[in-house]
Amino acid sequence: MGNRSGSNTNELSMMGKPIPRIDAFSKVTGQTKYLPDMKFPGMLHARVLRSPLAHARIKRIDTRRARELTGVRSVITAREVPRIKFSFIPALADKLIFCDDKVRCVGDEVAAVAADTLSIAVKALELIDVEYEPLPGVFDPEKAARQDAVRVHEEKDTNITFETHREWGNIEEGFSESDFVFEDRFSTSRVAHCCLETRGCIANYEKSGKLTVWAPAQTPHLLRHEISRILGIHRSQIRIIQTPTGGAFGSKCVMDVGKPIAAILSRRTGRPVKLCNTREEEFTTSRTRYPYIVYLKTGMRSDGRILAKQAKVYIDTGAYNDRGPSTLNWAGLAFSALYNARHGCYEGWGVYTNHQPGTAFRGFGAPQVNFAFETHLDRIATKLGIDPMEIRLRNKHWDNQTTHCGFFINSCGLSECIEKAALQSNWKEKRQKYDQQDSTAIRRKGIGMAIVNHTGSGTRYYGYAATDSFIKLSDDGIVTVITPVVEIGQGVSTGVAQIVAEVLGVRIEDIRIVGADTEVTPYDLGAFGSRSMFICGNAALAAAEETRKELLDVAAEMLECPTELLAASEGRVYIKGDPRKRSVSTQEVAEYAVFRLGRPISGRGRYADEIAPRFSIDKGHSEHVPTWAFACQVAEVEVDLQTGQVDVLKMTAVQDVGRVINPLLAEGQVEGSLAQGLGYALTEECITKRGILQNAGFVDYKILHAEDMPEINVGFVKTTDSLGPLGVKGLGEMGIVPTASAVGNAIYHATDLELTELPMNPERILMAIEKSK
Repeated sequence: MGNRSGSNTNELSMMGKPIPRIDAFSKVTGQTKYLPDMKFPGMLHARVLRSPLAHARIKRIDTRRARELTGVRSVITAREVPRIKFSFIPALADKLIFCDDKVRCVGDEVAAVAADTLSIAVKALELIDVEYEPLPGVFDPEKAARQDAVRVHEEKDTNITFETHREWGNIEEGFSESDFVFEDRFSTSRVAHCCLETRGCIANYEKSGKLTVWAPAQTPHLLRHEISRILGIHRSQIRIIQTPTGGAFGSKCVMDVGKPIAAILSRRTGRPVKLCNTREEEFTTSRTRYPYIVYLKTGMRSDGRILAKQAKVYIDTGAYNDRGPSTLNWAGLAFSALYNARHGCYEGWGVYTNHQPGTAFRGFGAPQVNFAFETHLDRIATKLGIDPMEIRLRNKHWDNQTTHCGFFINSCGLSECIEKAALQSNWKEKRQKYDQQDSTAIRRKGIGMAIVNHTGSGTRYYGYAATDSFIKLSDDGIVTVITPVVEIGQGVSTGVAQIVAEVLGVRIEDIRIVGADTEVTPYDLGAFGSRSMFICGNAALAAAEETRKELLDVAAEMLECPTELLAASEGRVYIKGDPRKRSVSTQEVAEYAVFRLGRPISGRGRYADEIAPRFSIDKGHSEHVPTWAFACQVAEVEVDLQTGQVDVLKMTAVQDVGRVINPLLAEGQVEGSLAQGLGYALTEECITKRGILQNAGFVDYKILHAEDMPEINVGFVKTTDSLGPLGVKGLGEMGIVPTASAVGNAIYHATDLELTELPMNPERILMAIEKSK
């Protein structure tokens, strides 16, 4: 791969500047059109009939009355669609477009209609008669893993649908050599993504056989592949256009069946078809964050060094696999890499239940395991009489380190993160002060810390980590960047624009980003795993460097001087150190190239991770992650022991994300992560009874609002990663991972309550108080 830190990194002018997002104006003024705003001539509206039962056999479906309703253009069931199963991992495919013989969770698709209006489509669903035979369900993943459990997929021998086993050193030897061994059990909750925009799409199947799908998708090229496979349409006949996206957080990584359903209805009717979830459907039938059950066993030396650590994890995958295997695997890698234990073991089992399935969610399984281990570690620190900050420093990572489990740490500012977070939160003073507070007080304060390591570059899990970018400099001086970046609110388009502006020396307002269209943009896996800025940023950097070379060559001819004497900034190319300050504008150079030299200025850039195609998950950890990012969070809380209410007073978050492209956007990413993480810690939970969601709306499902936010102090440490574009590492996912852990540790410091479940709501705190008496 080589060093992708770029040229002229010591004289940066655009990097590190708090530039507003390039799409901000159109969004805040309401000019941006989201999927719900889009209309096409002759467009039909689709609705899906879903199972109200968690597990049942379908005995009969009668669609006759729905088909006869005026305004209904098509009604489809399993008989009218391909019977090809799909999943994120094709080898584990287990989901049909429509259920044919039985339903396995509430929300399973049974039929769909397309009608002239949405109200007619809703009425048509009411006219479809489905007769079910209820079946026993299974809702506890540990019980579902037993051999005698009810089968969710009866053709399978077990409800264990995937598993992972990783070990390094000798775990039993590590425990035997330890001075102390500690064990704990933790469980985390099922939570909803709660995007402002629900899932949906518009599909238009043309008579030529071409299918165009508009959707707020995180992975447009992968979506095209999956639709092609399921519907039997060649990829060359499918175009995916990503619409402006009102939040994703992993929820729009994997194809949901709405896309093929809308496509089939469009093909049958010859008209565009729009299908969008209602808010209730989004809660009850869309995929969630996976709930985990985590058993931990850790061997410690008396000096606070971790010698051996073991995790056994059960993941409730719901009725279908989706992203469960890769989520469980990533959680294991994050567990293995966090702290450098000489001996370790991670075992995980994905288990079918009759719950709605899970999928990717910001942090990708790491928040669950991080909550377990970071909480576990604070208890260990207390029992060993070691400050929680100190125990983390004694087991930290450093630059150019190869860990015992095989990871290579390319760059690491973890120590600086911990020390800066401690300084900004007044850690030592607050710990001492709260240790001395009145033990009989009803309201008690505490301060807690947690750290995280997360990929700053995506992973090599997919065997592909590459993309192209193209730049054209028009004769009017406008720089167009054709890039596969998928903008889902994280600001990656602005980041790419700043990289290009930095290298070309042009103004940010003269850059146009073209992306999110599979017929225009190069192939890329999409926006997930904190990979976009690293992968697409490197490709854009390479394209900008090639364009810069052409730009300076032409300018050198115009200014009659050697190329190496030229520099560019603020849209002008000038001779360095020239007392006459001779210069030409970027537009003048572009015009000269086109109209005098007869050739345009352009560039192509490629980032290709050469290790990725050779990577195998079976080889272990060492080559899985190109580069790691790190962070430390400190939470300060006040707990009311009479009501169980937790007030978070302050959050301090310090990140090592390499060079910060845009501090304004970076801080926004961390603040958004903290908001989600605080909800995960304290309030959010999908409450189900026999697989039926009980809180399917924002009245009963409590997400935190702006007025609920504490004081938030965000900081960054200065590191430069040799692999990232201009030293950058990924940021988007990491901020949420340690939040629940830090809050839980602060509650522990305030109350001595050993909470083991998320969310840590008043009911659980009061139960823990009662249990401790």
